Amino acid sequence: MNTTTAADLEAGLRRWAAGSYPDEAAVELLIRTGWTRRAGFINDCIHPLEGRAGSWIDWERVEQIIVGERDSPVLAASSGELRVLRVAHSLAYGLLAGTVTGLDRAHLDLVLAAIAHAGGSHQHNGPLTPDPDGRWTNPETSQRMSLPVLGSVHPWQVNQTRPS
Repeated sequence: MNTTTAADLEAGLRRWAAGSYPDEAAVELLIRTGWTRRAGFINDCIHPLEGRAGSWIDWERVEQIIVGERDSPVLAASSGELRVLRVAHSLAYGLLAGTVTGLDRAHLDLVLAAIAHAGGSHQHNGPLTPDPDGRWTNPETSQRMSLPVLGSVHPWQVNQTRPS
């Protein structure tokens, strides 16, 4: 790579993706989840642009890796990290690229709520926190304080339906 820093690489990828919402979303997801700072991903899936500054992501190669057609150090990731890579690929090059780009705002909101629900975000717990007195356990019962239940990442809106 001709890029000297992670910030340069990420800026170049953002410039390359600019103007394509699916590519912009996929690139931003990869940047924010750290994929663009992994040597294996950089070496296997990111290439310098010819004749100008910047880089591009080889989505075909990403697909080959995630479907098992190509061995790569990219696969040395957790299952959650690989799922994020699949989502980014699908946003830019796969099924989601052609599906979400045509949604109006109301339908997009419903799809986001459905994805948050399918991911179980409405049942996630927050971090264990002490009570107002700074205790981690109930002194009378010696039981741990409960974990707070978090709201959905993207909740269903009340009475939100789309007329046919």
